[in-house]
Amino acid sequence: MSAVAPQANAPSGREKTKGFSLGGKPKRRKKSTNELVFICLMLLIPVAHFCLFWVSINVDTVAMSFQKFDYESGKWVFNGFNNYKALWQEFTRPASVLPTALKNSISVFLWNDFVIVPISVLCAFALYKKMPLGGAFKVIFFLPSIISVVVLTLTFSFMFDATLGAIPTFLDKIGLGRLVPFDGFFGDKRYAWKMILFYGLWSGIGYNIVLVSGAMARIPEEVVEAGKLDGLSSFKELFLVTIPLIGSTLGTLMLLGTTVIFTYFLQPQLLLGGSAEAVGGYTIALYIVSNVKSGGQTQMAMGATVGILCALIGTPIVLVSRKLIDRFLPAYEY
Repeated sequence: MSAVAPQANAPSGREKTKGFSLGGKPKRRKKSTNELVFICLMLLIPVAHFCLFWVSINVDTVAMSFQKFDYESGKWVFNGFNNYKALWQEFTRPASVLPTALKNSISVFLWNDFVIVPISVLCAFALYKKMPLGGAFKVIFFLPSIISVVVLTLTFSFMFDATLGAIPTFLDKIGLGRLVPFDGFFGDKRYAWKMILFYGLWSGIGYNIVLVSGAMARIPEEVVEAGKLDGLSSFKELFLVTIPLIGSTLGTLMLLGTTVIFTYFLQPQLLLGGSAEAVGGYTIALYIVSNVKSGGQTQMAMGATVGILCALIGTPIVLVSRKLIDRFLPAYEY
């Protein structure tokens, strides 16, 4: 028998079809010049923004922490570690605001991670379990989060104003007017920082509830039904099913709460104004901002020095927090 002749149109062993080899592997297509130009143009703005507003500013900050301004020559000169020594002396000075600022900054972190986040989880779980008027409560909780922080702080301060505020007026009508301090809640050293923490709860809980509610809504119904069949109560369902499955969201909220140690300044600045130092309302970030805004060259160098120390101390704290969060609140795929 004669062998079957190969077809005339069949490709040879070395020939390849368009875009593919005979072995089935796709042929890599070279990017055209227009595509490369388009990609470069799209990357130009974010790269320039990163270099201008992050790299250059941080390099200048590091350099400024080792310099001082020479008023005779009108130039910045090398100052070694004298700025850091001056910062330590300021920290150990009896009347310094730095110890109070550090304590307040840490209290914001603890308040956020161990008070606001747990309350947010409980409220979100109640909404998740289809409580009556749950949709309306979601809107009420989230409303403060979509209003400008300036308007929000003004509203909050007016609520507790000693003369016209709704809360002092209400306390006066029920016979508890003596609880209102003479200088107001924000002017009294006993209450000023507590009011800042309460403001954080009032304004931040809604944002957390919306995020946590979204995470709970993605939990598979089969898992919840299996828990019910096993006889889990709502309390056990929260701690044995819900919280483990939304661990990634909770971890993100707690990690953001860790960073506020070195970034929390706008709220006390707006609510306390110029009396922040007198009533013990300083934070580390507010101390830096106040030094920079004061306009003095010495204060700017001190602010840069505090900023560098915050970066050196804060980076390990955030990394360790991330490790702990990943260990105790791991992310599950479902």
